[in-house]
Order: sequence, then C-alpha cells, then structure tokens
Amino acid sequence: MKPDTKSAIEEWFAAREDALLADLARLIAVKSVNAPPEGGAPYGRQSRAALDESRRILKSLGFETSVFRDCMAIADLAVPDGATPEVGLLVHVDVVAATGGGWTESPWKADVRGGRLYGRGATDNKGPAVASMYALACARDVAARLGLTVNGGARIIVGSAEEIGCVDIGRYLAEHDAPRNTFAPDANYPVVNVEKGRFTLSFGRKLEITPEQLSGGAFVRGFTGGGTSNIIPRECSAVVAGLPPEQIAPFLTEYTEKTAVKFTAEAVSGGVKIDAYGVASHASRPEDGNNAQTALTALLAALPLADCDSTRTLRGLAKLFPHGDDYGGAVGIAASDAVSGRLTLAFTMLSLDETTVNATFDARTPKVSDSQDIIGISTAAVEKAGLTVTNSGATRCHVTDADSPFVRTLLEIYERYTGLPGECLALGGTTYAHNIEGGVAFGCEMPGVDHRIHSADEFIPVETLLTSGKMFAEAVLRLTDAPLRGDDTPI
Repeated sequence: MKPDTKSAIEEWFAAREDALLADLARLIAVKSVNAPPEGGAPYGRQSRAALDESRRILKSLGFETSVFRDCMAIADLAVPDGATPEVGLLVHVDVVAATGGGWTESPWKADVRGGRLYGRGATDNKGPAVASMYALACARDVAARLGLTVNGGARIIVGSAEEIGCVDIGRYLAEHDAPRNTFAPDANYPVVNVEKGRFTLSFGRKLEITPEQLSGGAFVRGFTGGGTSNIIPRECSAVVAGLPPEQIAPFLTEYTEKTAVKFTAEAVSGGVKIDAYGVASHASRPEDGNNAQTALTALLAALPLADCDSTRTLRGLAKLFPHGDDYGGAVGIAASDAVSGRLTLAFTMLSLDETTVNATFDARTPKVSDSQDIIGISTAAVEKAGLTVTNSGATRCHVTDADSPFVRTLLEIYERYTGLPGECLALGGTTYAHNIEGGVAFGCEMPGVDHRIHSADEFIPVETLLTSGKMFAEAVLRLTDAPLRGDDTPI
C-alpha cells in the first residue's frame, strides 16, 4: 500500500501558510528589475538582493545554499556529492518594471485582498519561487515522516536574469548537467511541453531635417513607445509640430473607434503631445493586450504631415506593424503548425526624435519556423521600409514528448490536486526549461485565469499558490521514490 502523501503534504502546508505569505511579501518588496552590473551583482544590485533574500528564506527552511557566478542561488535536497539531481525546480526572482501606472496599490507591497495576492512578481515568478522553496522543505519532512527515500535528490535553482533572455541559466548549463527531470513553474497549468521559439529584431536609422520642417511644416518631433521588448506597451506618446490641436482632434476620435485605444492631446512647448492608453500584456500573448504603440503609429501615419524622413518612417512602420496584426502577416513571416500553433509578433519598442529612430519587435515562432529564413525575410521587409537592422536574436522551438513518464507524472499530480483534466499545452513564453532536453513548464497560471503578468495589478490566487507548492512537493516525492512510482525504474 502506497503512503498517503497528499494528506501529509496538505497538513504540512496548512501549518505554514502565514509564513509562506510573509516570506513572499519580503521578496516582492525587493525591486529586482535587472540593471547594469555592479560588484558581485552582474544583473544589478536589486536582482542580487532578491537572490540574497531567497537564500535567507531557504536557510530559514533548513537548507544550505550556494551561489553560482553571483547570479543563481542553489539549494539541494539529498543530492549525492557530485551527482546530477533527479529533479530540478527552476525559478527566478528578477521581474519586469512596474512603470506606466494602473496599480491599485504599490507594486512592491504584497497586497492580499479577495483571496488574491497582488504585487510585481506575484506570479512571474516570485510567488512560484517561494512555493518551490517550501515544496522542497515539505518533501524533505514528509519523506522523513512516511519513511520515503529521496533517491537522487532534488535541486532548486533560483535565477536573477530570466527577464533579460535567461542568460544566467545558460551560464549554469555551460558548466553543469541539468537535473534529469526539470520543470519551471513559470507558465501555465497543466503542463507546457512545447515552448515556441523567440525571435527579436531591432532596427533604426538616422533622420534628416528637411526644409519643410525648418519652415514650420507639420512633422512628428518625438515618439516615446515601449521600453521592454517582451511587454505590449500600455502607454506611449508623441509630439507633433505644425498642426493645431483642433486639426488633430478628429483623428483622436476616429482612431479610438478603430483601435479601442484611448487618445488625449494637449498643447505643449514645440507642438501637440498625443498620449495613447492601451492594455499591457506579455509579448508572447499579444491578443491579451491592446498595443498603444501600434495604435498611435497608425494615427500619426494618417495625419497630414510634411513629406520628410520621420513621416515616411512612421508610415512605413504603420504598414509593417498594422494595429491588430498579431501574427506577422505584414512582415511576411506568418506561420503555424499543429504541434506548436501560430506565430505571434508584437511591435514593442519605438523611440524617435528629430534625428534618430530605433525600434524592436518580439516574435514567438512555431516549430515550422525553425526551417524558414525568418531573419532574412524580416530584414528584407525592414530594409524596404528604409530602416537598417541593428541586432537580432533567435531561439528554436522546444518540444518535449507529451507521453514521457515525467510528463505523465506531472499530469497525474495536477489531476489529483485540482480535480481538473490534465493536458499538454504549447505556449509562446520562454522559460528556463527551454533548452533542457525533456524539460517542461508546470504552473502556475490556472486555466481561464488572467494573472496579469507583466501588467498592472499582477496577482496570484492564494489557493493557487498553496496548491502549486503541494503539487511541487508531490512531484519531488513521486519522481525520487520508487515505491511511489510503482516500480524501480528511474523516470
């Protein structure tokens, strides 16, 4: 007869809910947005501070910790010296910025109301990180109580540079083998076994000042768009010279109706400032947001502006990235397949002044795109618009067998603890598991719930947080104890 791990795990977490929430509150208070390197902090002082806070939490739970290259905190449960762990939990405590307004309370203060815990990182990824730390302690204590053996052990790896391209886990994997059964609780339930590739392209050009501009012709003097490549811009603004507010006003009404983005305008020094207010979302899910940047670009392209560099550039960008085209059709890289779904493209960064324009888009690519020249196609499209590519990066689509014993185990655990049907998903987000053979994402967004990651009022339901911790603990036990698996064959 197999031990009743579920009852023991639930009892363990019930006794520690307040402590878990308090630890998470302290971690959310650390404004761990990546920044330039400082001594001992390769991704910024605050990201390092979040690592140090994570180590304090792990120490309070009874674990010894180490730091890898000043960028990742590590704690082990019963991992033999020099061995590759049987189970790996990969989390991160760096976060995206909380700019742009829209927060009910401070994003850096954990705010529990209505059964939800709000704060930057609540779901992405500080909440799951703390749940994972507690899960490791729970697995240790429940194993001791029930006489289970944690064969091969488990390791939690806490990163600090996931939001800037997972560069820290790349450094770790260059020197260490990945745990045999690795999951990152940094996406959706039930199990994400397919992560689309990611393709980013940055481009720009110098702008010339024309006689029309110098003689008072109408032109866009400046544009301030999104500041992060993987976030759909919620707000952006532009300054238009040479047109009075009353001539611009009808365009505000027209493009609010066309795009559902709100526009306002006011006279300022140097022209009329137009502000656009959309809805932010993660760049991998542009359909969840409403891109203020593409909406404002479309509006500006329609204004009666002088035929100058800035006008031609903006109109070219409006054609390349028409508002509502979330799938790369205008750029020429639209694609889809049955395994990984549809390519998505988000135009996320744009800055323009009188002499320079710079921009970036973020695409999430299906398996079929791995065999296509998306860099060449996109470069040609950008150059046709008069712009020059300045940087690009691409990763391939990651696929793990949906029928692997590891995936089947996670799905069984999910069904056991939630009562919901388990299935595998394909998503556009990239997690630490992306380049690990057999790796998957497991949580923490429940089906049908928008956790508002990368947006204002990001939250995680407290019940989801606790259930996640319980499932992670169960996974550690199931994947390391042969009797719980029902056989003596390693997964």
